[in-house]
Amino acid sequence: MSRTIDARDLLLKSAKVAELEREQLPRRVVTLRHDDDVATALEVLARHNILSAPVVIVADTLDTRLPEDNEPLETLIGVFDVRDAVKALLDIIKPVTTMLSAMTEIEKVERVVADTHLIKVLGYDADLMYTPNAAATSVYDLIVKGFFGGDADRSTIVHRVVLFEADGALRRLISQTDVLQWLAEHDRKLTHSLETYTLRDLGFGSDARKREFVTVDASTPTIECYRKMREKQVSGAAVVSKDGRIIADITNGDLRTLTREHFSVLGLPVAEFIALTHGTSYSGYAASAPDDDAEGGFKSAFFEKSRAFRREQYEHERKRALAIDPRRTDLLSGVPPAGVFTVEIDSCFRYEWFSKLNKQRVYIVSKTSDAPFDVITLTDVLECATFGHAHRGTHRHR
Repeated sequence: MSRTIDARDLLLKSAKVAELEREQLPRRVVTLRHDDDVATALEVLARHNILSAPVVIVADTLDTRLPEDNEPLETLIGVFDVRDAVKALLDIIKPVTTMLSAMTEIEKVERVVADTHLIKVLGYDADLMYTPNAAATSVYDLIVKGFFGGDADRSTIVHRVVLFEADGALRRLISQTDVLQWLAEHDRKLTHSLETYTLRDLGFGSDARKREFVTVDASTPTIECYRKMREKQVSGAAVVSKDGRIIADITNGDLRTLTREHFSVLGLPVAEFIALTHGTSYSGYAASAPDDDAEGGFKSAFFEKSRAFRREQYEHERKRALAIDPRRTDLLSGVPPAGVFTVEIDSCFRYEWFSKLNKQRVYIVSKTSDAPFDVITLTDVLECATFGHAHRGTHRHR
């Protein structure tokens, strides 16, 4: 792959971040306040269809220390990511094994978590770049020194870089998705684009990656799936049936569907939780219509919440298609399908899996079944673009 790496290396090192930025659609930075709570933050992320947002402290307009005629100053203190909501939950909910025990534990603490101020839970899944430096910084350095933190082992990954002005104002946020969209436009023009190589050629499906691949059983309480993902340091996992087939996937982003009153649905089996949040049907777990009373009239605070949550999600998602087999090439046009996306190990890589279908994770399955054994993430694609192959070691937070 030397010629491929040389050509792509030249592309990445000659193109500047400012050029990448000009080619992307303008997108203002959505910020959260330090005194916003977790539930409010999740609602904001869902409304803007984003996974994270910078958190700022805003000076009071009555603060006499402000310069005259100045707008209240904003001070960046971190970035709230959906993973921070996961951490807030798991830090106070002990491990559970059944839906009823999960329901009980979550109901005890859901209001506490929902009402927690961001300043107490936020992390820092972002790097910073001074806006004037964007004209001199290459896309290669944005990836390697920004997203990968300059770490040779690439063990520390961030998913976004925030551009800021001299006055501290946050001008623009560049995500891994933005860079992948740019690569989809420019790399595929190269004679030896990534799209000329199979996933096997790029290093996917190795024994090391198979060992680190994370799956969860469809009947596992959703909260415990998030616990496993946190322990394994991944942002998503394949949901599999009893015979090992992939039927869905769960990601940290699914938490954005939660509202202040409905954290308890995290006690549901993960396949049912996904069916509710995505308006789909998975191996016997279905999103029912609002008037369905599947619990046969059994009344409890939890099931009343579950029914209310179902009604909200049904109304929001009722026009989405059921989970489909997206390996059919004719589905690469039109509305991006809901559901899991799977490919085979000897398939050639395609940028449109991510750019056109708006996926963040593509699962690799065996030829003889739908059993998954590896996953392709945005981070993996950027690693292939910069280093010529996927990371072969332990999964990072991807």
